[in-house]
Amino acid sequence: MAIERAPPRRTNKLIIVAAKLIVTAACFWYLGRQIDLSAVSSAIQLLDLRWTAVATLMAMIEVPLVGLRWRAILDALAAIDRGVTTISIIAISAIGVFFAQVLPSIAGEGIRAWLLVRRGVDWRRAITSVVIDRGVGVGLAIALGVVILLLPSGLSALGGYRDLVLMIYGTLLLSAGVVLLLSAPLIKLLNRMRYLRWVAALVADTRRVMLGPESLAILGIACFVHAFTILIIWSLGRAQGMVLSMPDAAVLFVVMIGVALVPISINGWGLRELAVVALFGRYGVAPEQALVFSVCFGLVLATASLPGALAWVLYSVGTAKAAPSGAVDTA
Repeated sequence: MAIERAPPRRTNKLIIVAAKLIVTAACFWYLGRQIDLSAVSSAIQLLDLRWTAVATLMAMIEVPLVGLRWRAILDALAAIDRGVTTISIIAISAIGVFFAQVLPSIAGEGIRAWLLVRRGVDWRRAITSVVIDRGVGVGLAIALGVVILLLPSGLSALGGYRDLVLMIYGTLLLSAGVVLLLSAPLIKLLNRMRYLRWVAALVADTRRVMLGPESLAILGIACFVHAFTILIIWSLGRAQGMVLSMPDAAVLFVVMIGVALVPISINGWGLRELAVVALFGRYGVAPEQALVFSVCFGLVLATASLPGALAWVLYSVGTAKAAPSGAVDTA
């Protein structure tokens, strides 16, 4: 009798997730050996819940902004018709944000694309819109990071690593700029290669979005999203009694978001805490206080994603009722 084996792709995904869990657990294990748990408890008790609530509210406001940015990208791609409302795009975005908090972030992006396909969008455009949306958010975060690290701030030296970070970020921005400027001949070249035509289509769509009339709105909304994240960090500093200036909060934004982009842990958990504890430690902040600060940031984002869980339940119920018996569900 033949033994059934899991498909290689599924096995690889499980291995990757397991490896990320191990990295996250190892980071917290290491931190646990460096801190005093009683001091952590004291830091938690001193939290000002009013400022924490303000931070959570701002994190919730980010979700519809992400939906509006995605809607602008979809409009630029002419991927949806008038039947797909802005409210439905925001709801799908909320669902994606929720799944990105409880699962690896790529799962949240996959859920967004899948739900958009159920609204009648073809798979290629759905995936392309999600990839471009993600790219806009990451690219603008890197661009802002370069500007922020040049501002006068007590934290901007990054413990002596500022020049290295600036070099990496600058290289990434320059590469993206060159690809965008040379996209026309690049598209022609890629179209000649059978297995790279999908890359040519992605480059063409990215050029259409970033150089089209919707680009200013897309970048403007993305700036607001990142500005709210900086305000969240500043508010959490206030919640712990830290005197953080806006430039300091902006530097922490560069560190915390930058570390989260490194795909070796679960949504940046563990790595983010290590980075914040190390950075704060160079400026006299107790590791216990720094750990609580970073964990609170992650919990605020997780709490703000909970409306996405409700949207998921309502969306599932709504589509189930909308589909008549024996009909194909296209909601």
